[in-house]
Amino acid sequence: MITGYRLKQYVRHLRKAKGRHGVHSPFVYTLIEDVLQNKAAEDNALVLVTRKHKKLINQLVTYFQCRSILWLANHHGEQETFITITPVKDGEVQLKSEPLEAGSYEQYPQPDLLLIDLRDPSDWQHAYEKYRFRLKNESFVLINSIHFSKQHTAAWEEIASSEDVRLSLDLFKIGLLFFREEFKEKQHFLLKH
Repeated sequence: MITGYRLKQYVRHLRKAKGRHGVHSPFVYTLIEDVLQNKAAEDNALVLVTRKHKKLINQLVTYFQCRSILWLANHHGEQETFITITPVKDGEVQLKSEPLEAGSYEQYPQPDLLLIDLRDPSDWQHAYEKYRFRLKNESFVLINSIHFSKQHTAAWEEIASSEDVRLSLDLFKIGLLFFREEFKEKQHFLLKH
């Protein structure tokens, strides 16, 4: 059931969101063209069973060729999981997931993706601060359900405004954060999907 808040946010998002011709970033233009508006991209997506929006999340994981994912969730008894994706043959991949023991993240490689799939938005900032230092220049953060409630939106906006975030993308369902040094100016886009 959609709440009044989410409906209002969705209408606001539709009015302000841009398509590929409304952005001045080649990186964002290509992302829109190759993922968000490419129906064929859905066919080759992995199958991570996220709490919500799994189709879109899997398209992005596939597009960015993520080989290591630090997944923070609090459903099905899972807390922190490190996922390794290994290509096998003919486009097939092997997934290996391991629960991350407290303080043991140093034994894992730097993740390509920090996937924050936590229900309570008050946990997002803590999770971001706890693992941000483990990310490399090409890594990105994906936050699930950024407009589910006022608290979700406020938590998203706080993290997106962090000094180290160079590019933030609001796709209404999810938010993406990038830290790449080649992004000279801080940018924020609301994108149609």
